[in-house]
Amino acid sequence: MATAKKAAKAETKVEAKAEEKTETKAKATKTTKTTKAKEATVAVEFQFKGKNTAVNDLVEAVKAAYKADGNEDAIESVNLYIQPENGVVYYVVNGKSEGKCIGF
Repeated sequence: MATAKKAAKAETKVEAKAEEKTETKAKATKTTKTTKAKEATVAVEFQFKGKNTAVNDLVEAVKAAYKADGNEDAIESVNLYIQPENGVVYYVVNGKSEGKCIGF
């Protein structure tokens, strides 16, 4: 009889530890989900002499021009050099395409 009681106590301890681990995992999951912060949305619009141009539109136009020039490699970086007085955007994509430009 004493052996049965010891076995029952041991089984109860194992169940309690398993339950405790499950609760700890649930708390960790909850904490992880609530600490993720949303990234801010940024919109930049360029205004010059009554003309409005969204910078995102210029970036998309540069990407399209880059692909139209026959470049098939992935775009990793885009640098824009805006000359509003001339209505031109010079660009460098992935460190190359220097001297290329588009009008806006």
